[in-house]
Amino acid sequence: MKYVMSAFALLALTACQSTGSSDNPEYAGLTMTDGEMSKAKWRQLERYEPIYPKSDAKNRRVGCATLEYVITPDYQVQNIEVIDASRSSFANAARKSIRKWSWQQVPTGNLQQPIKTRTRFEFCINDGSGNCANEKLLNNSQCSGTDVISVVGTLIRAS
Repeated sequence: MKYVMSAFALLALTACQSTGSSDNPEYAGLTMTDGEMSKAKWRQLERYEPIYPKSDAKNRRVGCATLEYVITPDYQVQNIEVIDASRSSFANAARKSIRKWSWQQVPTGNLQQPIKTRTRFEFCINDGSGNCANEKLLNNSQCSGTDVISVVGTLIRAS
């Protein structure tokens, strides 16, 4: 039993270290550029907001996730890593969203070398009180990052 618990603990510790996707040592030395996606050269990028996780919406859970990632000169997104997340379901929804962004809309030549940046996703259930106003979501400090995408859910009562 002692060996089984030790093996489980070792497995759990090993799994926690691999939060990125397709980690590439080539990008390990890149400096993170916060706010990169707010620059004019990215305006044509269509960034789809994540789908609000159904169970979180049903339970009126709000929260955030900050993901760090590398954009290559040919607009491939690499090394997506969760930096902060109030719930793993929010991090998973944000990760799926980044992979679906419409990079083909961006003119070629914006990048000469890979760049590492981050985006914060704020998940909020609109209750009609203004709780999901952009100003309020921008001021949340649970997750880091200045590039913020608001993900606002609305509950619909079944009749």
